[in-house]
This record gives sequence, C-alpha cells and structure tokens, in this order.
Amino acid sequence: MIDRPDFHILQQALQKTDAGMSAAECHGSLCGIYCASGKIELENWLDQIFEELDLNNVLIKEASQLLVGLFQNTQKQLNDTEADFQLLLPDDEISLDARTEALADWCHGFTYGLAMGGLKQDRELPEDTAEIIRDMTEIARAGFESSEITEADEEAFMHIHEYVRMGVLLITEELQPIAQPQETLH
Repeated sequence: MIDRPDFHILQQALQKTDAGMSAAECHGSLCGIYCASGKIELENWLDQIFEELDLNNVLIKEASQLLVGLFQNTQKQLNDTEADFQLLLPDDEISLDARTEALADWCHGFTYGLAMGGLKQDRELPEDTAEIIRDMTEIARAGFESSEITEADEEAFMHIHEYVRMGVLLITEELQPIAQPQETLH
C-alpha cells in the first residue's frame, strides 16, 4: 500500500501537471464523493483531477501515484471506527492565510465531491448534515489576510478545522452508515 502523501509534495506534483485542483481540493472531493455514494472508483476520481489522465506523461504518473496513496489512506480513515480521519492541509508552521485558503479549497472540493457522488440539492438530509454542508459552502468562500495574526485567529482556525473534520465523520456516518453484522439464527 502506498502511504498518504505529504501535502506540500502532492501540491507541487499537481502544480507541475497543471491539474485543475489543489491538493486540499483533491482530498476534499475524494471525501465528498465517498460520503455521497459510499464508494468511489479511483480512475473516475483521477479523471476529475486531470484534464486528460495520460499515464504516459511522467509528471501525471508521479502525481497519480501520490493520489493513489491518498485514495487508499482516505478510504481506510473514513471506514475506521476510531475517528482517526485527518484533512489533507498544510502544516501548522505554514502561514494562517495559506492554511485558511487550503481549508477553503478543501471545503470547495468536498461540496463538489458531494455533487459528483450523486447527492442532489433537493435530497432530504438529516438536519445536522444539511447544516454542516451549508457551513462548508460558506467556509469555501473564506479568506484571511492580516499582517498581525493573533492567538485568537489561530484558535478560531483550529476550531473551524476540527468542525470540518468532525463534520465529515458525521456526514459519512449519516449518509453511509456502517453495516451492522447480521445475527444468525440457529
């Protein structure tokens, strides 16, 4: 199994290919498709990222290999009962404006992925799920520009980050509940 790629390495690989999505947006779309449909085909997801999935192109092949690791790791995390799911975002050492932009990209990718996974706007959703999706739509529009970042700004970002992370787990649970083992009667 290929490991989950580092955010910056994947971001650079995608930029070299002129992919239509950032690393955060790719991960968000993957999660959104999975939440909406309960399954995802690797090739279909890769087709959404690259205008033309040409594996003879060395740069696309390299980026695709990283994306395979992300694909496998994300499916494992979303199916894990330990709630060990993590968003693919830049490290905390990166500027708050760059992390905010990446979180906005992630949420944009997630809402795009929900639509790609077949979630219709008119579908009746559990109230919590509908609220989280509305919030993610707003977070996708977020931006942050300040020359002076306070601890309150950092704390607010961490709260929003955790809200999105836990929201994905809740949406996954509500839209794709884990099948309970059937009792066998003797």
